[in-house]
Amino acid sequence: MTKLINQNRLSIISLATISALLSGCGSSSKSEEPVQNTLTLPSLLVGEVSAISSNSITVNQHQIATNNADIEVDDNHALISDLKVGMMVEVETNGKEATQIDYDPSFKGPISINEQGATIAGFKLNNLNTENLSNGSLVELSGYNNSHSEFTVTYQQPLSNSAELELEGFITDLNTASYTFKLGDLTVQYQQADIDGALENNQFVEVEGRLEGNLLMAQEVDAEHNFTADDDLDTALFGTITFINNDASLVTLNNQWQVSITDQTKFEDTTRATLTIGDTIEVDAIWQQANNWFLAHEIDLEKSHSSPNLSSNFSVSGFANYSNGNIIINGISLKITNRTVFEDGLTADTLSGEWLELEGLIDGQSYIVSEIERDNSNEPLELKGIVTVTESQQASLFGYISEDNSLASFTEQYVDLECQWVQDNIVRACKLDD
Repeated sequence: MTKLINQNRLSIISLATISALLSGCGSSSKSEEPVQNTLTLPSLLVGEVSAISSNSITVNQHQIATNNADIEVDDNHALISDLKVGMMVEVETNGKEATQIDYDPSFKGPISINEQGATIAGFKLNNLNTENLSNGSLVELSGYNNSHSEFTVTYQQPLSNSAELELEGFITDLNTASYTFKLGDLTVQYQQADIDGALENNQFVEVEGRLEGNLLMAQEVDAEHNFTADDDLDTALFGTITFINNDASLVTLNNQWQVSITDQTKFEDTTRATLTIGDTIEVDAIWQQANNWFLAHEIDLEKSHSSPNLSSNFSVSGFANYSNGNIIINGISLKITNRTVFEDGLTADTLSGEWLELEGLIDGQSYIVSEIERDNSNEPLELKGIVTVTESQQASLFGYISEDNSLASFTEQYVDLECQWVQDNIVRACKLDD
């Protein structure tokens, strides 16, 4: 079900030298010239197909000869003519030409369409052509995530009612007694399924199965979703920044891959301080299995986001309790997923009773934790989020209230504050963090 890399999330290139300047792709014809590869190609490319000819494919600005490649489309033997522009593919090379090309859809399943737009498995669909589609239509989609709950479509086609479905998303409403969970508004029945990993609420899973009435009868459920590459693998990542932590030491690309930034990381056309949510970047990095992240050597800005949604990030510190995939601070639930980075040797089993700093994404009314690390209650609290009003008409941020009323001036605003912790859920001296 899962290839070496999940091509639905972002482009990954396993590097030999990562520099390859290739000529543009010509049209398909009998007189078409052979592709001349004079420089070494990366050994693995994953990304969107931007051009196809009878003897080449262009992915991530690399034109790759395909004459001797084995091609698979959805695990079936295929021809170069079966590949389409917009498909997210995985291309293995021998340095000169493609040896293997694989395409697996991001989704094969029913879409929901209403006045708010179209969704699939809980993801809002951007760039979907809804002509000739209706609520419940079966479609095949390829593309990438640009936020925790949004998916940008780069390729689509209709499906027959008898198609085997492939869906992915975050588990909600897990019921181990009835062997069901939900992906968005679709109920999955997994009693007869082969399951890899542990099923928990908030966990990201990939599911294969068949639709029977309103149920997806799962045959396979993959809850591990691990990057299965060799440690210290030299890679290049292409993606959109969906999260940046407070000191810009960790960013998330396409809501999937965590990238660690150090003082040794080099920057081109950007700086560590000016990285912004929504920026498209290229990262030269090595994979670190122990940390489950990529260690960045160089970051190049490919496209700057003109109007980033800076209010999509949150930060909170406090005494924590853990329960069923959620961290509770002052009665506020924050969701852990299998993409959350645990720092300082922490695990889900060691969170309760710790004073922690949590950072992550605000997704509607939900807080999705991207990073967890130990913190010190003697240090100023860094609180980033929306100040609300309690039933007793007190201003509150993540369940904290201010004894000196210093939160009151920020009511109903998204703010980045420093506060002094007093005790329990009481703070004072809250001010904007410069």
